[in-house]
Amino acid sequence: MELNGARSNPRAGVELSRLRDVQNRLLQKAAANPMEPRPAPVRPSPVLETITRVLELENRPMRAREIYSAAEELLGRPLLWKSVKGTLFNYAQGRMPQFVRVGRGLYTLAAVQGAISKP
Repeated sequence: MELNGARSNPRAGVELSRLRDVQNRLLQKAAANPMEPRPAPVRPSPVLETITRVLELENRPMRAREIYSAAEELLGRPLLWKSVKGTLFNYAQGRMPQFVRVGRGLYTLAAVQGAISKP
């Protein structure tokens, strides 16, 4: 393999020197003001338990946004909408789902749905 001219690019040398300057500035900044890592949460967010509790308390099919609002109120702190939506989606599938999607964006507990659909 020939390297004729591969290392003679003057533009690359200028760009690399700028990157070295940026790296040096960042290293100096980090050394002057070191940041401590955040402590890990004590336990993962209880999204599944909270959603289940909301649906148990309401005892009716609910829209995902309703579940989200009620879960935040019950928990007493904000939740990520993405977490609530993902939990509903993930636990409404599989052999033994915890939730049942009864319509577009409408969920209920699988146990409640099973009791309703039995004659």
